Amino acid sequence: MRCFAAIVSITLAGCVTVGSDVVPVGKDTYQMSMTGVGFATQANTIIKALKSANDYCNKLSKHMVPQQSSEAGVYGFSPRQDSLVFMCVSENDPAYTRAKAYL
Repeated sequence: MRCFAAIVSITLAGCVTVGSDVVPVGKDTYQMSMTGVGFATQANTIIKALKSANDYCNKLSKHMVPQQSSEAGVYGFSPRQDSLVFMCVSENDPAYTRAKAYL
C-alpha cells in the first residue's frame, strides 16, 4: 500500500505547474513566468500563465492583454517554462479593444 501511495504521489507531482510572482516592468505592464515540472506540456504551461495573468488583472478591475511570450524546456527532459509579458488595461483602452494575437 505504501508503494502505491508513493507512485501516486510521484505521478501527481509530475503534473504540477508553479507560477512566479508578477513583477511590474513598465506602465501597466507586468511579467511573470510559469514552470511546468515533470511531464507538463508547453500548451498547458502557456494556458496556466495566461489564466494567472488574467486573474491578476481582474484583481485590479482591468483586462489582460498579452504582449510577449517566450518558451523554454524540453518535454520529459527539463521543466517547461513560459515567460509572459502582459498589460492590465481598462475596458476602453485601444490596446484591449484591438488586441493582436501574439502567439
